[in-house]
Amino acid sequence: MSYEYFLQAHLLGEDQPISTAMIVQVFAPYITHREEAFMDLEFDDSHQCTVYLDQESPTTSHMTISRPCDDQRLGACIYEVMQLGNFVFFEPDGKHPILLTPGALEHMPPDMIDSLGDPVIARNKEEFLEFYFNNR
Repeated sequence: MSYEYFLQAHLLGEDQPISTAMIVQVFAPYITHREEAFMDLEFDDSHQCTVYLDQESPTTSHMTISRPCDDQRLGACIYEVMQLGNFVFFEPDGKHPILLTPGALEHMPPDMIDSLGDPVIARNKEEFLEFYFNNR
């Protein structure tokens, strides 16, 4: 069975366009295979995952990470991607969504907060990784 993480960027409740090339660049050191709609990542022999992202589009506002591995480098990459916009990180069984700044909260669609619950704010990489690994 597959498990997924989701990242969505918003601006005033709407999709926020983020450079697809900049997102791909964050994951570049770990990409083992790429196609139009996804890229496979490998951090080592026992830590792999797949990122679903339309790489043909110059911008995107969302991505999905399928079968996320338990590797701190994946968490660090997600943190770096989130710094590119008003991203919300969430997972289907997660305790709460994660934001990087209090200002990102005002950009989330209200129905997203209603369905996912109140987010937590990770003010730095260490806090993000703590929430990220404890969110499971």
